[in-house]
Amino acid sequence: TCVITGWGYPRMDGSTTDVLQKTNLYVWKQDDCRKAYEDVNNVTDRMLCAGYDEGGRGPCKGDSGGPLQCLRSDGSWVLAGITSWGISCAAPHRPGVFTRVSAVLDFVYLFTY
Repeated sequence: TCVITGWGYPRMDGSTTDVLQKTNLYVWKQDDCRKAYEDVNNVTDRMLCAGYDEGGRGPCKGDSGGPLQCLRSDGSWVLAGITSWGISCAAPHRPGVFTRVSAVLDFVYLFTY
């Protein structure tokens, strides 16, 4: 189970909120992620997808840069992704796309240590 939080639009209608939003998402298999976006963009190994095939929950405008945190089997949490892009907001068959943190750790370490 993974969780995203953000201050972005709670709905595609452009309404804003003063309340931090939170929802659970499921990480998609990489092949399914690539297939979901093969018509519009190239999903690379530095990206991961999370959401629901039926849509309804996911990142929206204003959430970019926010965390995708996942619960490990030992009960600890890990920052798995950084909200990046998607098509519409929580649209069916269009999961949110996140930067895969494990794929960019060398870059992070280079500028933080």
